[in-house]
Amino acid sequence: MMMLLVPIMASAASLSTRSSHYPTRACVKPTRFLNGLSWQRRGGPSTARLRNVFSVIKAKNDVGEDLSYNPKEMLALVQPPERDHNGFTNAIRTGNGKPRSAVHKDGDWHHSVHVWLYDSKEGTVLVQRRSQYKDTNPGKLDVSAAGHIEVGHDSLVTALREVEEEIGLTVTPEDLKFLHTAVSESSGSTANHGPYVCRELQDVFLVDFAKLKEMEPQEISVADGEVEEALWISIDTLHRALTDKDSDYVPRARTYVDGLVEAMVT
Repeated sequence: MMMLLVPIMASAASLSTRSSHYPTRACVKPTRFLNGLSWQRRGGPSTARLRNVFSVIKAKNDVGEDLSYNPKEMLALVQPPERDHNGFTNAIRTGNGKPRSAVHKDGDWHHSVHVWLYDSKEGTVLVQRRSQYKDTNPGKLDVSAAGHIEVGHDSLVTALREVEEEIGLTVTPEDLKFLHTAVSESSGSTANHGPYVCRELQDVFLVDFAKLKEMEPQEISVADGEVEEALWISIDTLHRALTDKDSDYVPRARTYVDGLVEAMVT
């Protein structure tokens, strides 16, 4: 079954039961950034440090494992992207599922969501530090909330669930703005889970925390055993860190980064 995602920056309210299929968009490099938000480097990108951390929300407990990890979780598989995808594509389900542990072992293409929480009034964005026990990219700074799409689930429902589970916020479909579906391939090895090959099609959403606070005050809380901490940083800092391939962050393609920052500052 195929599901049609809305065009760039449209409301995600209509995504509830449909698969991803929509035109690929071209990314334009951002032309403006926020005044007064600077970046401090010490020894190059591999040892770069954040200067503009506005607040930090820590996990309450170290439970000694990734509580979100379920090796038998059945992930929704998708068709591989076309060769000339330029960083973006349409997510087309195969109709099949496969256990998470086998997907990351075999390098199957699967479907996931990314939700970036930003504050349009403050010029900041929330990044989370992944649990040190994760099966991919442990301990790295990454998107505000993210998760795999399971068989029988859709992008919208998964995005809403992950935001609540990982950073403790209740959002509605109207709060989510769809940006694009990004192509991602990575590989590595972790101490707890061994080698992995992760090939994902990532449905990327934005949530404006400034608008969220106007409707109903909410506090961010991070999930023990899944997130180490969450940090509010400047959008400019995020852009520079990802562009410079700061080793403290999960790597992202330049097209992904530029499209994300463009959407947050315009």
